[in-house]
Amino acid sequence: MSYATDDAEMSSAREILFHCRGKLSAEIRKEASRSQPDAQRLADLELVMSQLRDEIDAVTAGDRAVTTRVRLLYGMLIKDAYAPTSR
Repeated sequence: MSYATDDAEMSSAREILFHCRGKLSAEIRKEASRSQPDAQRLADLELVMSQLRDEIDAVTAGDRAVTTRVRLLYGMLIKDAYAPTSR
């Protein structure tokens, strides 16, 4: 692959991860603002946030394996966005 393609893939991966980080931050704020926040859920969300930060750092460093995982994550997000809700 060319450097331009690699750079575009890394940039896209970072954008996806930043989007996920924003959504996760909103969930953390939402849970924390509840009258009785679920401590376990908050801890789980914070753990995911920590892992997400590690993934962002890895993509920024050029880790191709993480870029591949981000593509899978993006596919899951798209699938979830268009799946009929059963809530």
